[in-house]
This record gives sequence, C-alpha cells and structure tokens, in this order.
Amino acid sequence: MKKLGKDILITGGAGYVGQNLINYFLQKNYTISVIDNLSTSKLVHKSIKKKINFFKINLIKKKNVKSFFKKRSFDLIIHLAAFSGVKEFDKNLKKSFNNNVLATKNIVDFGFKNKNTSLIFSSSAAVYGKVSIKKVSEKSPIKPANYYGLSKVACEKIIKKKFKNIKNNYAILRYFNVVGSTIDFKLKKKINSLFDIVNKSIIEKKYKININGNKLNTKDGTPERDFIHVNDLSKIHENAYKYLKRKKNITLNCGTGTRYSVLEVIKAFEKKIKRKFKITYKVTNTKETHTICSNTALIKKVLKTNFKKDTINHLIKEYL
Repeated sequence: MKKLGKDILITGGAGYVGQNLINYFLQKNYTISVIDNLSTSKLVHKSIKKKINFFKINLIKKKNVKSFFKKRSFDLIIHLAAFSGVKEFDKNLKKSFNNNVLATKNIVDFGFKNKNTSLIFSSSAAVYGKVSIKKVSEKSPIKPANYYGLSKVACEKIIKKKFKNIKNNYAILRYFNVVGSTIDFKLKKKINSLFDIVNKSIIEKKYKININGNKLNTKDGTPERDFIHVNDLSKIHENAYKYLKRKKNITLNCGTGTRYSVLEVIKAFEKKIKRKFKITYKVTNTKETHTICSNTALIKKVLKTNFKKDTINHLIKEYL
C-alpha cells in the first residue's frame, strides 16, 4: 500500500458533515485545511478553529480556485461543498445547480496536479430517484427525481471523465440519510433531518409533527429511510481513503441496509419520552422518495464496514 499521507483538504468543512469529519480526522492526527464560503454555516467550535487552516473561498470562482492550488497540494481532498436539501435547492434552481457543478469542476481541474492526491466526493442516494422496495445497489439505475439529485449525477460524471486521464484515484460516496453528531456546533441553515425536527418539537414542548403522507406503498404508509450515523460516515471516509491507496476508483452507497419508516421513528421517540405526538399527514413534498434502503454488500466487502444495530434507539439516546 502507498504511504497514507495525512494532509487533508475538506471543502464545505464548515457544514454539518464537514465539522464532524474535521473533528474525527483531528483525533486521528491528520493536518486539516478547510475551504468554505460560509454562506450556510459558520465554524464556531473553538477547539476546531485553533487546529485547522481555514480559507474563505467561493469555489465557483475559477481564478480563486486556480490561485489557491497553485501553491498548495494535499494528500486527500474531501469535496463536500454543495447546496443541498431539495426544498432549499429548488428555491433558486439555476444558482444551486451551477454552484454544485462549477465548484466540482474547478476542484477537479486544479486540485490534482500532484498524482498522489486522492479525492473523496460526497454524492447522494438522490441520484437513484424514486425507487422500489428493493434495496438499492451501486449498480441500480440512475434516475434522479429532482434537480439536487441531477446536480450530483452531473458532478459524478465530471469526476469520472477527468480521472480517466490522470493517475489519481477517487471514491464517490453516495450518502443516505445522515443523522447524529459527534460535536456541538451551530449552522446558519438548520438541519432538517427527521431526528432534528422531532427533537426540536420536544425541546419546544409542542409535540406536533407532520409526516409527508400516510398512503404510500410502504409497510405503514409513511416514507421509509435508511439512517446512517455521521460518526459511521466519518469512519467510512477514512477507510475509503485507505482503500484508494491500495486499489483503484470506487463508488459506494453509504447506508446501513436497515429501513425505518418515519412513523416508526416518531413512535420510538414517543416511547422514550412517554408522551404522544399530534401527527398530521399532509403531503408537502411530492418529489420525496417513498422508500429507499441501501444494499450494503459492496461497502462491507471492500471497506470491511459494520454498522450498529438498533439504529433508532441508539440515535434517540444521543438526541434526548
């Protein structure tokens, strides 16, 4: 295996996944540099601020990106920077789509002059679109149902095309529903994961929540998801980096292979706090995937990755 360098650049490092990745890699004694334009987040954790090299750069500005990499190279670039969340993304489709695609193109064009630099790109299960009850594998058809998913498909294509002609290796990680946190931090844009929404309702003592429909083709009629803890996701990034030093390029689903319905999660919270929620079932997002779950065969095979059982209760303990 090639020597595993410890000089890492994380784009979008001030975001939710980014700050957790920074915290994780700092504990492993990696040297961390971060690029973020701070449009949707802010680095507030003092222990992180003091230990990283931070650069406020807009990655869609070609000249700025070119200038940055002219004097610097890294062992690993983790490219997270992107507009995400379907509702937020759709508020300004052109801006959001161009941001994700142009930022990726600039990183790929200028960040890999050193042939030993590896890339990990944060993609999404949104590339699969509205799928059936069957678990999704990396070979499943790519049919995004929204422009956010389409932007990730476009970025994946940019990466694959570029890396055909260079010696560098890449890993494309398709995140499923990321939840949990290993650190305390604040974001300008609130995290809208199911667990955060339920937890907020409990904190505010409202005990009310809306589920996006209850007549779907799922086990209880409500949407179903595959939730992965952000700490497991952080470990996957490190293992993917190690894999790239031994092998060639890879695309991996990052889910646990366990499917939970939204109603199941809410009922688990109710059981824990011994109080019922007032639940409504108004459909507010027709583009939402009814059910999705990852086939974990490949990630378990190549990264030797195992996931915690009883994900819901494990997460609820962390949130409450």
